[in-house]
Amino acid sequence: MSFTTKSVTVPPFNLSAPSNTDIWRKPPSHNAFNAPTHPSPLPQYRMSNFQSAKLTFALPVASTLLQYDQAGLLLHFTKPNTKDKWVKTGIEYYNGIPYVGTVGCENWADWSIVPLTPFAGNDGRPTMTVEAKREKDVLGKSMWIYQVVYDAEGKEIDRKPLRELTWVFSDEEGWSVGVGGYVARPNAAGDGVLEAEFEKGVEVTLLFGEDGVKV
Repeated sequence: MSFTTKSVTVPPFNLSAPSNTDIWRKPPSHNAFNAPTHPSPLPQYRMSNFQSAKLTFALPVASTLLQYDQAGLLLHFTKPNTKDKWVKTGIEYYNGIPYVGTVGCENWADWSIVPLTPFAGNDGRPTMTVEAKREKDVLGKSMWIYQVVYDAEGKEIDRKPLRELTWVFSDEEGWSVGVGGYVARPNAAGDGVLEAEFEKGVEVTLLFGEDGVKV
């Protein structure tokens, strides 16, 4: 069977979020999913076609950020009559430092963070490129999250592995994935809005089989 790769690009955009917005699910009953996204609603793709999604973005100067201010890439997995799942990954401001954070939510959400590098300090704007990519090895398939680093000329010089999510592609039949950028300001006491700049938009790569649909 022959295969065709297709790229879908969302043009550059800015996106802002007021206070008390978040994407987070924590037992026993907390379930927030009210963070602004772009596009809105998120464009939907068949899970079986999805290969990767990548975006570049920047937050405001770090010294102006509030606890848990965040932005990045959102993948929202849905299937009729089934509880939704999601992955968000990007920058989150935590205890006075911008981190690279990834949250995977199959049933309840978890959270992992690593230091954001390179980062010049809290007088600068935290920025990064993040990519979520389908991969396969001898043990099976999974989604890998990477921080992609470029030099001054725009050439990729590093690809830092952040997290492997093994459950994402465990059941693809009937599932769709919505892909886009998101911004959230969970701090309910915050004033004003948090605005992020997605300077290269969103790049989504899809794989199609001979029938144009199935892989």
